[in-house]
Amino acid sequence: MPTSSAHQLTEYFTAVTASADEDTAIAVAVERAVEMVGAEAGAVVLGEEVRGDRGFGADAPVEGLLALADAPGTLSVPSLGDRYAVSSPLGSDLAGALVLARESETFGEQERQILDGLAQGLGLALRSIRVLRGERTVRVEREREAADRLVLLEQAQTRRQLVESLLAIQREISSRKSLPEILDAVTSGTGLLLGGVPVALILAEAGRDRRLTVASTSGAGDHDFVNPEGPQTEARVAMSTSNVIMRAAVPGHPERGTILAAPVRVTGEMSGSLVAQLPSTPEASRELRDLLAAFAQQVSLALTDARTVEAVHEAHHDSVTGLPNRGLFLKISNRVLAARGEPTEPTSVLFIDLDRFKAVNDSLGHEAGDELLASVADRIRGCVRASDTTARLGGDEFAVLLHDSPVESATAIGERVIAAIKEPFRISGRDVFIGASVGVAASREPSADSKSLLNKADLAMYRAKKAGTGRVVVYEPHMHTEALDYLSLHGDLQYAMHEDQFRLQYQPLVRLDTGEIAGVEALVRWHSPTRGLVMPTDFIPIAEESGLIAEIGQWVLKSSATQVAAWRRINPDLTLNVNVSGHQLRHGQFAANVTRALAVAGMPASAVTLELTESVLMNDSEAAMASLASLREMGVQLSIDDFGTGYSSLAYLRELPVNELKIDRAFVDRVESTAEDLALVRTIVDLGHILGLRVVAEGIESPEQLAALRRLGCSYGQGHHLCRPVDPEEMPGILTDSPITPAA
Repeated sequence: MPTSSAHQLTEYFTAVTASADEDTAIAVAVERAVEMVGAEAGAVVLGEEVRGDRGFGADAPVEGLLALADAPGTLSVPSLGDRYAVSSPLGSDLAGALVLARESETFGEQERQILDGLAQGLGLALRSIRVLRGERTVRVEREREAADRLVLLEQAQTRRQLVESLLAIQREISSRKSLPEILDAVTSGTGLLLGGVPVALILAEAGRDRRLTVASTSGAGDHDFVNPEGPQTEARVAMSTSNVIMRAAVPGHPERGTILAAPVRVTGEMSGSLVAQLPSTPEASRELRDLLAAFAQQVSLALTDARTVEAVHEAHHDSVTGLPNRGLFLKISNRVLAARGEPTEPTSVLFIDLDRFKAVNDSLGHEAGDELLASVADRIRGCVRASDTTARLGGDEFAVLLHDSPVESATAIGERVIAAIKEPFRISGRDVFIGASVGVAASREPSADSKSLLNKADLAMYRAKKAGTGRVVVYEPHMHTEALDYLSLHGDLQYAMHEDQFRLQYQPLVRLDTGEIAGVEALVRWHSPTRGLVMPTDFIPIAEESGLIAEIGQWVLKSSATQVAAWRRINPDLTLNVNVSGHQLRHGQFAANVTRALAVAGMPASAVTLELTESVLMNDSEAAMASLASLREMGVQLSIDDFGTGYSSLAYLRELPVNELKIDRAFVDRVESTAEDLALVRTIVDLGHILGLRVVAEGIESPEQLAALRRLGCSYGQGHHLCRPVDPEEMPGILTDSPITPAA
């Protein structure tokens, strides 16, 4: 039950029991009850009268309300129409009920439970008022005997004690006392009002067999009962009948006492019973049953409230690791930041992202992934102080709030976290290795905002991940500016494709021995209306991260194939080279898209070479090989771009379905001046020839480089010394003038 409902119940009992007469008590009860459960109308049926009417109006259906006092149902109100109504009895010695009605929906179990508590509270108040009224009559008339007056006074005192006990229990529920404290207050209060008799609270455990256990007693334990098995036996009976029962403590021996048992519900589900043993069969049995039912209702409210608290905890904590989630982490961070005043040390936040977690999750399954996350959480907590706050933000991301911790200390803790996570984890019977990247952000400002601080740490983590795994990076202001630039560039790139802002240039691939143009490489350029010319090195990484690279790559292939197919009328042997991103290669329809583009353009597959980097072929070997094998069957040629900068082994290179190696410009740039680079280029050229591959040197910028490459036997080359990238309009003239004359 929510805290607000607990406070409302406390105020309800206070207001009703403070009423001077029955009409006031009934009016207050109906008004509060209508508000608490969201009803549209309400009234109290007492005997053959309808009292405290609220919302039914002058045409209140008296007969319908009287009938509803026995069972819930549909009530027809002339001024309102049909309404669903429900009633709760005021007590066994009061022939009446509290009736509520509304149109939109039926009343749920928790609302019925609250309504039962409200009706019982009103019944107790009405009985108390009547007792007090009788007391006043005694005093005025002075006709009754002193003994009768004493009985009435004792009854009034008992009622006051009951009301005070119920209010005290309500206050404990509202103030979030521990559940054992509340349950002990219920059993002890019940025992006190019944004259110090043994009282036990019996609850059913979760599970199929619903085993009963003693949750609280007012005495030393079960041995206070004449028959120790009696409480649990009668508790089961009360739970099965849903009524307060009264039976002999020892069957066949009423002189040995009586057991009372009242059922306890939690959100409508039968969950236990409140049991009391009386020394004999009492005369006021109805009154005692009502009293026990009132206390059982308090147990029901307390247990419902506890279940709500548990639900709130689950809503603010991660179910896998038990750590606070993002929402609770931000709340805690705001409290810490607001309470610092003028600190001597800043508050720091670590943003931790796991490396290679997805591979573990995909290969071993989500259960193993959850086990790994729980183990990671333990290791992170082992690296920080007990006063620091560790949270799981979602996925494989964690955060740590470091109290009064400068950047230097936070960085050291980040390094400690990385070292701890690098150690192997024993998951599903095998050793699992992962890593982590950490971003750090700190603030001394009292007005610092937790979201802003966490976002800064996130930006720093992103930088750490881009720089390589297993790093700690501290946030710096320029990162925010660069992030905004990135977002702006990303937004502009979204429009670029649809606004036809991309252009193609072509750079010839030249035979170094004859100067003839063997093919052209398509190079994409972005002409932004606001940014001007944007080079591929600036926008291709963003296109890859956003997923736009597939659309851009398909456009480049389709457009360039159509263009080169037209130029092949001038040079029938002209080939086309197109760069391909690893993100394109992993697309399930990549091979089919290539086939479709070439068919539309009328370009033979054997005249097209797709260029990929070594890292793409190594990191995505399984996914890549499937697409590459399909393309090779079509006749498409494949090239390893920037060869020498990756990490392919010779054995692996023999297995790759490639036709061409392109020597990275970094080696060509120093080929005429550095013996080591010259030897490396010679090795690549010889290796390519041994494997039957075309070898292309990129970035030829001078006559010396060209001469050196010719001496080494390199067959093909590209570079500004041979021909710069040109617009499509210039290409036909260059093809017609082939062979080309290198620039001076």
